[in-house]
Amino acid sequence: MRKQINHARRHATLDVAELRRRGYQQIGKGAFSRAFVHPDAPDVVVKVGRIFSHTLQYADGFPAFATKILEGEIRSKFYPRIYDLRWSPDRDRFLCIMKRYGKGRKHRKTATSMQATLKSLKGERYIFDEKPNPRFRHALNPFSHPMYCADLHKANVLQDERGTPIMVDPVCIEWRYRYAAACTTHPV
Repeated sequence: MRKQINHARRHATLDVAELRRRGYQQIGKGAFSRAFVHPDAPDVVVKVGRIFSHTLQYADGFPAFATKILEGEIRSKFYPRIYDLRWSPDRDRFLCIMKRYGKGRKHRKTATSMQATLKSLKGERYIFDEKPNPRFRHALNPFSHPMYCADLHKANVLQDERGTPIMVDPVCIEWRYRYAAACTTHPV
């Protein structure tokens, strides 16, 4: 695994076209970022994205999430393994090197349960078919601040090799808090 992580650290770049020239293949795409994998490092994902989306009126919560994990501020078996996080000089784009996870059979149901748990922690109403699960309370409690908006759906909840659900991108940041988010994700 160390060899694959080092491969990603040496070859990863913020330029998507350059990643493709270097042999990376896109395996996922979201509102803020894209995920890439290289044949020589199949267990490591390079996630490249931007922090703000003016069209969505949200900021990406993933860089804040990854920073908190890297700094040891938050810990849970439901969080992904983050190996590196880099920023563009203008601090508008980011690159993250993390462990690759797979899709599970029950990941949609797990995602709705996580979503309901976060909404209940925030005091929000959740849809009738969602049920909060106390198993996820500790992992989701750091995101109960009004700044965060739940982004837990089947594409953002994967599983590790043992079948443990992993929330790879649990939150967005409300537009009105975007500058607070920028302060928490950009080291001085």
